Amino acid sequence: QQKLLKELRRESKKVEKEHDGGFDKLKPLANQKAFRFISFGSGSSGNSAYLGTEKGGIIIDAGVDHEKVFDTLKANGVRPEQVYGVCLTHDHGDHIRYAYAISRRYKHIRIYCTNRVLNGILKRHNVSRRIKEYHQPIFKEIPFKLGDLTITAFEVPHDGFDNAGFFVEYGNTKFAIATDLGEVTERARHYMTQADYLMIEANYDLE
Repeated sequence: QQKLLKELRRESKKVEKEHDGGFDKLKPLANQKAFRFISFGSGSSGNSAYLGTEKGGIIIDAGVDHEKVFDTLKANGVRPEQVYGVCLTHDHGDHIRYAYAISRRYKHIRIYCTNRVLNGILKRHNVSRRIKEYHQPIFKEIPFKLGDLTITAFEVPHDGFDNAGFFVEYGNTKFAIATDLGEVTERARHYMTQADYLMIEANYDLE
């Protein structure tokens, strides 16, 4: 983690240098559209978060009890019909445990992940094969839209099937999310340095 923090600090200094030593020339935050972000849990016990706008948003990973997730959303003024979909970063149980339960209960909520992630879920976990009925395939580096969000999946190093981070755009505001991040690869850096907001979970080490 210390190595990762040093690398992130180095990248931050590089971005600052690209902006003539400061950020005074960047667009003021007041002119940017606002995201709404809620973390339901992070770590081996379960990972899940919500990212959206005043209109609606997405659930990123589904490793936390869906009852807790939707109770928390309700407490924050987000109705189930405002959830556009569940985006999965990879196939580990602490990220996908409640994905099928969410889509089975709320039929409009699709599961967005690559085909390899879905295959990993079916191989590694005791999940109903009917999960395929709710699956919407996505492809890395190819943007897709959900509501007023534009989402791009990008490569993240980890030991699951086809691990991904997500780069989410809302107007001129950008949010990057990467979980189980062990190192900042070229593609991860590409998206992180564009982001106005960054959420990382850095608890994975290849060694």
